Parts: sequence; structure tokens; C-alpha cells
Amino acid sequence: QNTLFLSIISLSASLCNFTYQFILDCPSEKLHRELEEELKMDCEEPRSHAWYHGAIPRQVAENLVQRDGDFLIRDSLSSPGCYVLTSQWRNAAQHFKINKKVVMLNEAYTRVEYRLEREGFDSVPALIRYYVGNRKPVSQVVGAIIFQPINRALPLRCLEEKYGLSNNHRDRLMAQERRSQKRLSLNITNGHTHDNTRGAHDSTQCRDNGVGRGSQLRKGLDRSSYHHAIAALENTSEEEEEEEDKWREKEKSSFQRPVVETESAFRPAEFGSRLLPPENKPLEMVVLKRSKELLLSHNHHSIARHLLMADCQVARILGVTPELKCRMGVSSGLELVTLPHGRQLRLDLMERHHTMAIGVAVDILGCTGSVEERASTLNRIILVALELKDTVGDLFAFTALMKALDLPQISRLEETWTTLRRNYTQTAISYEKTLKPFYKNLYEGTASSPPVVCVPLLLPLLTLMERPSVTPEGAELWETSDQGCDIMLRHLEAARDVAHSAPSYTANAQKILQEFQCDDELLEVFKTDFQLRLLWGSRGASVNQSDRYSKFNLILTALSRKLEPLPKTQTLI
Repeated sequence: QNTLFLSIISLSASLCNFTYQFILDCPSEKLHRELEEELKMDCEEPRSHAWYHGAIPRQVAENLVQRDGDFLIRDSLSSPGCYVLTSQWRNAAQHFKINKKVVMLNEAYTRVEYRLEREGFDSVPALIRYYVGNRKPVSQVVGAIIFQPINRALPLRCLEEKYGLSNNHRDRLMAQERRSQKRLSLNITNGHTHDNTRGAHDSTQCRDNGVGRGSQLRKGLDRSSYHHAIAALENTSEEEEEEEDKWREKEKSSFQRPVVETESAFRPAEFGSRLLPPENKPLEMVVLKRSKELLLSHNHHSIARHLLMADCQVARILGVTPELKCRMGVSSGLELVTLPHGRQLRLDLMERHHTMAIGVAVDILGCTGSVEERASTLNRIILVALELKDTVGDLFAFTALMKALDLPQISRLEETWTTLRRNYTQTAISYEKTLKPFYKNLYEGTASSPPVVCVPLLLPLLTLMERPSVTPEGAELWETSDQGCDIMLRHLEAARDVAHSAPSYTANAQKILQEFQCDDELLEVFKTDFQLRLLWGSRGASVNQSDRYSKFNLILTALSRKLEPLPKTQTLI
């Protein structure tokens, strides 16, 4: 039923868009010349840009933006003389009012500024150039980025004639848009009084460097629920709206808006380390040796609990101060990652997960001695993974370790795995018969929950929400499996449970770590700041993330082939 409902919605939107596009794609030569003359006007005038569509209705604008990053500018029907930025983000149309403000520079001179949030600009085109050219979110709360203009193919006169509204019809649409703004508008910063305005002499040119679109599988995310919500809101009575407005006014004095974080919590350049020198090169042998000694001096029970402690700190499950709760607007990072303004935490957790997996791979591939030494390292890592799954309940660290063992540079070490099966038979059996099936079922959303969970499975949710901007590891399971939609929906359902059960995860972690004696140096080994510095050096840690990942992938491949060279008869591609 949901699939049929989504198909009907998609077909309706396509038909509306087709009708509009048919008109736009077939202009006469006269109209074409008129449009050219219009676009030759002063470049600081909105009407000289094809992304400005004039006074088109809200619904028409929503039908035109179809993919994440699409945008256009239209006149506001509810506030004559103002503009609205309509864009597509997270599979839904978003509307952001462009505020027009008169700034008094002195007693004799004033100027008009246009702004979405804090930045002020001399014109609407300058505003668009800034947000498109710098790929900055037009709203810190929503995180929406614009980069693909939806251009009109007719002069504004024709659009005004096509959508010419009678006074009654215009009044009705204006009232409807005002109600929609009250209930659905995401631009919650309209009307702020910040004065730290920037000058709008931004000459950054628009550029479209081919940013990849999100997977088409994301197009159907909870569309049915979204439209049911809109239908319910449209049926809200005027009395109910008045009551809601009174309630909001009452709560204004006690509500404190959450802070939108824009900088990573990881600052390797400022990290005070016990083990690293002030300046270090990537994979310094002295630091690698000391880290190895610390790991060998603790059993798998202790290592798993150190990992749990480090994960709980980054995920904000433990050690969350009242001030931090106030800034987040929630009590736990497990709630924050499901919210729009939790984007930075999601990115940090994805960075930590992948960096941890690389670190585990280096632990194995750095064993340049005997194959028995590498097999012993594999045995220790698998025992830690079992402890994380069955006793500690840290599924975040568990999946990072399993991802490392599943890397092609590790899985190809046939001699090492054979030695593991011979020297540590029970561990090898547990890995093949218990851990690998459980790991697979976790990502399919069908695994049974362990007895105790302190840090739940987070990666599917993180990658679903941040897929357009972070793509370090190729296609996800739901993008390649025949059951992709079912898998994706199971993870979205699980995300609701994660946020709802956040207090119980905190209580479980407190109980597990209640009498645990922590080794500060070993805990540092599991901190992401340390791992960033160790893997990429004090200078390389701040390099672009995708470059760091791709370059280190080549390093892992080189290390793997050095340990166990390819057969001479095998052709290198």
C-alpha cells in the first residue's frame, strides 16, 4: 500500500511538472528574444537571472524542485515585495523567506540588505552567488545546500499571465501560504535581531562542479507520512491554530534555542597527548610501538571497556553536562543524531568509525614479523569483538572492528587466516559462525538485540542522513540489495527506538563502567584525535577527508602486498 501511495504521489508530481515543462520548453522565437532581453538587464536585479520565477504559486515552485540542491527564487505571496527561496533537501521542498532589512549607516545614509540568516547582502543575486559558490547551508538548522538552479524558459510576463491570479484567488493563496509558514516553515531564524552583518560585496561566481546526487532510493523516504501530516495540518481549525499560537507565546520565555554546531569536536592540532610529540609524521614507529605495548598489556575484557568509554564520550552518552544538554536541546547524543541540527555529531561519528577501522587494519598489517604474530593479533581483535558484542554491548566499536577485518587488504591474507585457524581454532570458528553472520544481519536490520546494549548500531542511520555529503566507502547495502527498501525502512524504524531508548543506553553504560579502572594512556590510543595524528601526522590530519581516506587506502594495499605478495602468475590491473 505504501509503495502504491508513493507511486501515485510521484505520478501526480510528474504530471504537474510535465505540464509546466511542456509550456516552458516550447517558446516562440518572439518569446525567446524577449527572454534574452530580460536576462541582459542589470545582473544585480533578480529578474535578470533565469532562476527567478516571479509570482508563481507555492505549489508550482514545489513541483519544479525535484532533486536535492535544486532551487529557485519566487515572490512571496504572503509578504508582497519580499522573496522566497524554494529548494529541495532531504526529499522535501523547503521554503526560506529572504528578509529585507533597511540598515542605517549614519543619519544621512541607509541601505537595503537581504539576508537568510546572519549574512547580509546588497542584492538577491549576491546572496545566491554566496550560498551557491561557497556551498554553505542556507539554514544551519536544516542544513540545506543549493547548487542546481531551476531556470525559467519564458519571460516573467508570460509566467505572470499564466498564473495571473484574481484578487479573491490571490487572497486565498496568501492566507494559505501564511498558514503554511506558521506550521511548516523551516526558516526559524526569520525576524532575528543579530547585527553582526557581513558586507555583501561577494564576487564569488556560481559553479556547478558536478556534485553527485543522493541515491534514488532516498526519494521515497516516508513520503506517505509526510503527506498525511500535511493533510492533517490543512484540516486544523482556526481555533486550534490560535491556541497553538498562544502556547508558543507562553513558552517563548522558557525555551532556549539549541546551538547548531559547525565545527568538529576533533581538533588534532590542539590535542594534548601523552604519547605523541608536538609534531609527528604519519605512522611514526616509536608511537606505533608504544601503542602496541599498551594493547598487549591489557586483556580483551579491558580493551573492550576502554573502547566503550571512548565511544560514550564521543557519542555523548556519558559525561553530558547540563550546559551541553542545553546547547543540544536534548539529553543525549543518541537523540541529537536523529535531528537536523545534529549534523556535525553525525559527521564526527562517521569519521571516528572509519578512522577506528583503519587503525585496526594498521595494527594487523604493521606486524611485519612472523605470520604467527599476525595471527595472534587477529585472535586478540576477534576476542575484543566478541566482548563488545556479548558483554559490553558497544555495537559502534564492534562494527568498526568487523569492518576492518572485512577490508580487502586484510581478508586477502590467506596465510595469516590459515595460521589463525590452526593456532586459534575456537576463535576462528567464533568469527566465521557467530560474528560474521551477526555483522551481516545487523546491516540488514534483522539481527536480534544482544542482552545488553550501551552504544547501539548507528552507522546505517548516519550514512542515510549524510549520504549526499560524505561518501568514503562506496555503495551501501540498501543501494545494492534487492531488499534495499525494506532494509532502509528497518533502519529508520530502529533510529526512532535509539532516540526513545537513550536513557536506558546511558544507564547500561554507567553500570558496565561503574567500577572500571581506566588506563589513561590506553584510553588515549582509542581517541579519534590521537588516531588522526598517528595515521596522517600532525600536518596531514587536517587535510580534506576524502583525500586522506583514498591515500591511506593505497598505503594499506601496499602494506598488505608486502606481507603476502601476489602470486607471480597473477596479472596486476
